[in-house]
Amino acid sequence: MGRTLLIGHPGVSWREWLKEHRGNSDLLCLDPNEPSLGTPARLVLLKEHRPTFSRFYGSLDPQKGPHVVLAALAQAMPNLSEDAKVLLPPYRPTPLLRQLVSLAAQIVRPTEILVGKGTPLAHDGLPIGPEEVELEAAFPPLVQQAQRKAQWMKLLENSEMHEVSLREVSVEGARFGSGTILSADERKTAGLGVVLHAEKMGATLFIVAEGEVEEAEIARALDFTHCTKAQFAEPSWFENLLCSFARQSGEDFGMGMVQSMDWNARTARILCTAVPPAPVRILRLGTLRVDRTGRELGELRPWQV
Repeated sequence: MGRTLLIGHPGVSWREWLKEHRGNSDLLCLDPNEPSLGTPARLVLLKEHRPTFSRFYGSLDPQKGPHVVLAALAQAMPNLSEDAKVLLPPYRPTPLLRQLVSLAAQIVRPTEILVGKGTPLAHDGLPIGPEEVELEAAFPPLVQQAQRKAQWMKLLENSEMHEVSLREVSVEGARFGSGTILSADERKTAGLGVVLHAEKMGATLFIVAEGEVEEAEIARALDFTHCTKAQFAEPSWFENLLCSFARQSGEDFGMGMVQSMDWNARTARILCTAVPPAPVRILRLGTLRVDRTGRELGELRPWQV
């Protein structure tokens, strides 16, 4: 007996197959859009139907953060039983997802690869030949959306308000917080006194501002910071953004949504499932935005904020 890699496509579901064939074996779900296994936008390891490990993903699209999928797989591997089932995200014929499948197969080293019938996956390059299986059709998009909304409402019901100092945490998953932050005096000298936030990342100047910044101000700021280009974000883009709290070790211990940012005080008000006061050391930001009624507001582009 060995590990089984499960690969389907967006039009099918492994739900009934798992009910019939999984038994008590571990299930590592690397599909962030599988609401039947708990809160969406996260990757989870189930042992005897109980979650023992989860990794925040922050999106429903596996192409938004394939590195996070592989990181979660690598983190879960030491605790994965020898007969585990590993469910990959629904496959679409893109180079990125093709590479994701190939790398995941190399890490898992399965003794069996099962592919849902109709999945447009080339079989060459996999460590062993896959076997096709018949799967039931996935629920219609409206039903899937309703399932996710129920999970979002459950998460919100179990959340409490936290105030997180952005001076005391490391930010992951976003451009924000990745560079050298300009102080208020530096912003003023650079001609950016009216913007809310600015930081330098290599040759790029990242700016958070309400409304447009004058071209002359941008040119002056680029000259002051020795950057060659500027990228802009609106403060409203941070509101309702999925996020998680993690310890210094990288272990997630709470998931929620950003409610507001105080750019002067450099604090964030966040609804999160963690119990306050939360010892958050890493703040992970996603790309999906969900409001307090469980309504999905769409996804930002990767690194847009």
